[in-house]
Amino acid sequence: MTSDLDTDINKITTPTQQPLSSPPTSQPTTKRPRKPKPNTSPFWATLPLLPAPKPPLPTPRPRPPPNTISSLPIPPLSSPSFGLIQETLATSPFALLVATTFLTKTKATAALPVFRQLMNLYPTPEAIAAADPGVIQNMMQPLGLSYVRTKKIQNMARIWVATPPDKGRRYGVRNYPAQGGGSHVQQGGVFGPEDESGVGCAWEIGHVTTGAYALDSWRIFCRDELLGRAEDWKGGGRGGGFQPEWMRVFPKDKELRACLRWCWMKEGWEWDAENGEREVLREEVRRAVEEGRVGYDERGELVVLGEKRGEGYGGHFQGTI
Repeated sequence: MTSDLDTDINKITTPTQQPLSSPPTSQPTTKRPRKPKPNTSPFWATLPLLPAPKPPLPTPRPRPPPNTISSLPIPPLSSPSFGLIQETLATSPFALLVATTFLTKTKATAALPVFRQLMNLYPTPEAIAAADPGVIQNMMQPLGLSYVRTKKIQNMARIWVATPPDKGRRYGVRNYPAQGGGSHVQQGGVFGPEDESGVGCAWEIGHVTTGAYALDSWRIFCRDELLGRAEDWKGGGRGGGFQPEWMRVFPKDKELRACLRWCWMKEGWEWDAENGEREVLREEVRRAVEEGRVGYDERGELVVLGEKRGEGYGGHFQGTI
């Protein structure tokens, strides 16, 4: 029989039995991502966002003054004509003067179709003089200044019919060919063919028109034939020493200037439209014209294309890109 003492001894000497089990495992801890700190102060976040500055626009090239740059391409020197309507009307001087009235302050693309319509309907100065002004005015309405143009055209026609131009009679014109010119003559005063006081200030059509553009056009394309100097405006029928009238004209109109510059190049010269000075046409310029490598700068001067500006071209023929 076991005593109580033995039982107590056994409790002391017998190790306490622990249940067999795996040690408790610790749960993995998930780290919360750290909130990034702002790079800028919260103060700036309250300000509105401004658009990024735009790059500066390129400085625009200055627009050329009016009546500076010809609208016609420069033809090769081997071409028989430059391309002006006046060239086709050289043998019809009255029609040429009418055309200049249409082309004043109006683009050729708009003016010439109406001009041809008028001449088809009224082909002679007699027909225009007798026409109903309302018909002509309605025809010219799209061009503007229809009343003024109609009155001018019919007035020219009546004068032409009554007193056609004659090589033995000239009429004084003031302020032509330059402002202040002809101040010593009476406007419309009659001069004989040998009267030297009318040289350079009296013209065979001075009683018909006094406009510089009309007078320049008529002198270039019609005067030599009227005076019997040559068969045409190019000096046809004359020897090499003859100087046609066009060589003495210094027009202000951009198209006439371009045409005469081209005419002078056909003669072998580079021509200054302001003072008439000439230089021998350079071979590189002649070749550029033939190859279509020429144009105009902002001053209306001829430039050779395809070369850097200033390389080998001076005066009126500066290279450009």
